[in-house]
Amino acid sequence: MKHSRKKRTPQLDLDKLKEVGSHIRSEGELGKLTSYFLLLERMERDRGLTAPFIAFEALARITTARTEGYQEEDILKSCPEAWGQQTVSIPLPLLMALRDTWDLYRSADAGVSLGETFGIEGKGQGKDKMKRKFEQRLKETRISNAVELAYISSGNAGEQSDAVSLDQAIEQVAEFEGLSVDTVKAYHKKHHKYLRSELKSNDLLKG
Repeated sequence: MKHSRKKRTPQLDLDKLKEVGSHIRSEGELGKLTSYFLLLERMERDRGLTAPFIAFEALARITTARTEGYQEEDILKSCPEAWGQQTVSIPLPLLMALRDTWDLYRSADAGVSLGETFGIEGKGQGKDKMKRKFEQRLKETRISNAVELAYISSGNAGEQSDAVSLDQAIEQVAEFEGLSVDTVKAYHKKHHKYLRSELKSNDLLKG
C-alpha cells in the first residue's frame, strides 16, 4: 500500500517578514490605508464589491485620514494605480457629511437602506423620496424664473408697447409649460422674491 507524503508547511522567510513588518509600522496609518485600498480593489476584481461601494468606502477613509492631519499628497500615494492620477478639490465639510452618513449605513441593521440612512428617501409607503422633492423644487424655481424673465425683459425691450403685465407673463409661461395659470401663479408667488433679491444684490435690478 502506497502512502502519500504529507505536504510540508510552507516556510516563512522570517528575516523578510521582520523587514516588511518594520516597513509597515514605519508607514503608520497610511501603510494600513494602502493595504486596505488594495483589498477593496481585489474584491472588485472578484466581483465581491461594486465600484460605487468602493467609492463611498474610499472617500470615507481618505476623509478620515485628512481630518487626522495627513497631507493630501501622501494620502493619494496610498491609492491604487487603477484609480488613476486625476484629482479634484472638494470642500472638506461635504466629504465629512458623506463619510459620517456612510459609516452610519455600514453599521446599520441589515434592513436599513442606503437611501434611508442618507435621509434621501422615506421609510414606508406614502413618504416622498427626497429626490422627488428636489426635482419638484427645481421645477417650481425654473418656472418662477421664466415668469420673471418674461415680465422684466419685456419692460426693457425699448418699446413700452411690447411690455407685458405680470399676469400676461404668467399666462404665457402656463401655456408653454402646459400648466394651469393658478399653478404657475402659485410657483411664482412662492419663489420670485429670491430671484429679485439676487438680481438686486448684483446690481442688475433697480429699485
